[in-house]
Amino acid sequence: MGIKIEIPVRVVTFRSEELDKWRNGERENCKDSYCRKLPGTKGFGEFIVGRYFESLGYEWIHHDYNLFSGNRLGKYPVAEEVFRKHFGDERYEQGRQFYRLFSPYVHVQEPDLMIYRPDFSEVRFAEVKRMDTNDRLNEAQLRGMALLKLLYGCEVDIFYVVEEGKDVPERSVVWEF
Repeated sequence: MGIKIEIPVRVVTFRSEELDKWRNGERENCKDSYCRKLPGTKGFGEFIVGRYFESLGYEWIHHDYNLFSGNRLGKYPVAEEVFRKHFGDERYEQGRQFYRLFSPYVHVQEPDLMIYRPDFSEVRFAEVKRMDTNDRLNEAQLRGMALLKLLYGCEVDIFYVVEEGKDVPERSVVWEF
């Protein structure tokens, strides 16, 4: 019998006009600089989920973080500051060893969004899937979310981003190893 990690699935909706604005480059209400620069409709789902968390008092980073290591220190200074203030220097540095230990054997992918409280009291992660693009969850993404929950005790969620009026079942995903 292995370890089972349950990852909640949530649904957030958008209006078709919002997608049209994003496609046309109208992104001034997106706080994340990486997300704003993406071409076409890329980054739209992450923006919708990030905006949802902003409404709850969180801040968010799309892509520009790296907790499992592999990147040089200082590459993502904002995220590094959040991790150090939330986890402490020692735990953060220990976690950075993860990539070197496991990467030759198994591929692990970090979720799309790192979400945190401005006072650094909470760090959580979200993988975003847009249903209008048939984006699907892969094993490396599940592995990464499971490890963040298991090793760091962080909340992790999968968010389906759906146009208003369309249904997607909210169900948890269980990952076992």
